[in-house]
Amino acid sequence: MRERKYRQICAFAGMAAAVILLTFLLVKACNYLVVDDTQNYTRLTMHDLYETKENIDTVFIGASHCFRGYDPELFTELTGKTSFNLGSSAQHYDTTYYLLREAARYHDIQTVYLDMTYKFLFVEREGQDLVQANIISDYMPLSWNKIAFITSTSEAKHYTNRLLPFRREWQKLGDLGYLKEIWEKKQTQEYRNYAPVSREMEYYEGKGFVYSEEELDADAITWWDNFTPIAEDMVGEPGYMISYIEKIVEFCREREIRLIFVASPYLKQYLEQVGPYDQAYAYIRDLAEQYEVPYLDFNLCKEEYLDLEADSFLDVDHLNGRGAEEVTRLLAQMDGDPWHVDEYFKPCYDETSQAKSP
Repeated sequence: MRERKYRQICAFAGMAAAVILLTFLLVKACNYLVVDDTQNYTRLTMHDLYETKENIDTVFIGASHCFRGYDPELFTELTGKTSFNLGSSAQHYDTTYYLLREAARYHDIQTVYLDMTYKFLFVEREGQDLVQANIISDYMPLSWNKIAFITSTSEAKHYTNRLLPFRREWQKLGDLGYLKEIWEKKQTQEYRNYAPVSREMEYYEGKGFVYSEEELDADAITWWDNFTPIAEDMVGEPGYMISYIEKIVEFCREREIRLIFVASPYLKQYLEQVGPYDQAYAYIRDLAEQYEVPYLDFNLCKEEYLDLEADSFLDVDHLNGRGAEEVTRLLAQMDGDPWHVDEYFKPCYDETSQAKSP
């Protein structure tokens, strides 16, 4: 009887293992056939993060202003510190926190430059676009950090879509033409070998950085009135995102990581249209003072150190490759002493008025 029961248990365990394995393979196949990430910068960034053999000393992290604004190769050349850009599209601070934890699992990080996007501070958990989180979690191997990321930053009703990427576009499973197209794209040597992705006048340069050759023609812009004023972008309850800023600060303190707030510059004409900018600057400045971290806002940089015109931007609030080089060179110059800001920065954006917090 015991032998028979033992055989039954083994058979059941074997069957369960087979079901789990087949389910896993089926999910992998569906993800491969349905999810089109052949032009995805983040796929390359996450691959580079996991495959980098040398230790990453300095991390730039934040939204699209980050992965277009700070050149890690140039920073390494100028400072001797191995660096990496962990920016991604529309990255919110909850995503930033779990991505930073993920990077710290593999590397002994010494410095983090956190790019502060003021409008993202006022995004609430229920109202955020989960695409910005999915493009990170999709490429994380299964771990407690990934599980915490998914369960903490989204509601239970979204767990299935976040754990199973193909589920977001499951209708396409029946579109044989689409599946054939994705299959053919993913069979190319470029995709399989994680070759850099190019999109017209911009391309992935490695270590998370995207270089753009596009130059903004500010005189051609006729839709200035369509941009949302800063005051409107800063309406809402910031509690959720501020809680993750606090988590980032605490994580860096526990790991003895030097944390520095930075803000990538915007086009001057854009700030004139959406301003006053001092409202946004003062809000983040006060956070920096509260957490006792340096804050380098390149919108306030004195012109003798940084004077960017339209040819340094690809649009009104993103640097192109030329602009990123100028900002990175200045940042490298200040890296040794980020607290010494008076020499490089004005006390407020509009020197004719006193900056006040909202």
